[in-house]
Amino acid sequence: MKATTIRMDDNVLDRIDSMAKSVNRSRTWVINQAVERFLSYEEWFVQEVKEGINEATNGELASHEKVGERFARWDVNAD
Repeated sequence: MKATTIRMDDNVLDRIDSMAKSVNRSRTWVINQAVERFLSYEEWFVQEVKEGINEATNGELASHEKVGERFARWDVNAD
C-alpha cells in the first residue's frame, strides 16, 4: 500500500473524523471506503455512457412509440 497526501477543507475532515468515530474505524479506512465507492460508481457510469453511445452509433435506439409505452406503465404522458 502506498501513502499519499491531500489537502481538504477542515469541515470535510471533521466529517470524516466524526464518521470514523461513529463506525469505530480509522480516518484512513473512511477515506479509502469513500474513494473506493466514488471510483466504483464513476467507472460504472462511464462504462454505461460508452455503451449508450455505441448503441446510438449503431442505431439501437428506442422508437418514440416504445418510449411512450414504457412511460405509460408509470402513468406518465411522454408526449
